[in-house]
Amino acid sequence: MRRILVATTIVAAACGGKSTIMATAAIKASATQAQSGMSSASTNTQASIGLQGIGSDVGGAAASGNVSTVNLSTGLPDPDQLAAAALAPSSGSVHQALRLSGTSNAATTIPVGCVRRDPSTGSPTLVAPGPACGADTYLEVDYDNGDVVKVTWSETTTSFDLKLEVIAGPWRGTNLHYTGNLNGNAATVVVTGAMLFSRTGSAVHVNAGFSVTYVVSVSQDSSSTTVNISVNGTATDHIALVQAHEHFGLNLRDSTSGQTTTSTVQWSGSVGIDLLKADGVTTDHSVTFNVNATVTAQTTGTTSTVTLSLNGDVEYDGSVAGNLVTRNNQVYVDWTDGAEDAFDPSALAHQL
Repeated sequence: MRRILVATTIVAAACGGKSTIMATAAIKASATQAQSGMSSASTNTQASIGLQGIGSDVGGAAASGNVSTVNLSTGLPDPDQLAAAALAPSSGSVHQALRLSGTSNAATTIPVGCVRRDPSTGSPTLVAPGPACGADTYLEVDYDNGDVVKVTWSETTTSFDLKLEVIAGPWRGTNLHYTGNLNGNAATVVVTGAMLFSRTGSAVHVNAGFSVTYVVSVSQDSSSTTVNISVNGTATDHIALVQAHEHFGLNLRDSTSGQTTTSTVQWSGSVGIDLLKADGVTTDHSVTFNVNATVTAQTTGTTSTVTLSLNGDVEYDGSVAGNLVTRNNQVYVDWTDGAEDAFDPSALAHQL
């Protein structure tokens, strides 16, 4: 059997295909751990996009002198909520997605001070630095629920530089730096830094590091909105002891025809998961998920139908140990040892 496997591997390599290995219990256990790591890395990356949106909203509002439009009522949502909101197709151009205020062609820096709800008017207002506000080199945003965020922001009409640091609330310790540029109909954003989240009574805890570039494009017509997002870089989960190497694209489209609304999500690419040893640095093994997936949901009145198509493979230390297949709207891993396990595609994105 060993000779047969070696021969198969050599033939596959000679033909330009991938090498394969026999799936073992240890490999399957690593794949299960990696799938959990992929889920957390995906959520964390999408949540970082959501945090950028919140920080950019504040920066753009402050740069244009409209802090009264800042929403102080809800604070920072939990990671799952942020992730879902970040990828939901919405109306607006890429320029609007970057939250640029468009105040001038020259670089614009937001004012310093504290954005707080005015007790007399109930409207968000900017309090100048002084005895009641210590924010003399940055903009502090005080949310009604106790979340406190430090924001620094500068922009031109086609770019921004955003630093977002959370100093109070469940996201305390989060410190992310975003740089964004608009090029035609696409916006490129680079994010680096740390994300932390811990709420009493919540099962979700985050301690992640990022070095990720994502590109966003938005297009729309009278009946549809399409968002394309590509993600490349690394997201490290210091709790699960995994590092995700993300190289994937998302296409999200909402369209309406008559009484029917159709939402389509296409996911293509790969997520490689390094399973780290206890030191949090050294790689023990690597599992890579190579996936092409399409989910289509059609809704007419109160009737909704969802169809799923997904294929790909699972690599273990560079060799294929299983193939991803779809039957009856369910996804499975067909292992090379002949066994089959269910696969949860929602680990890739909240829309799947």
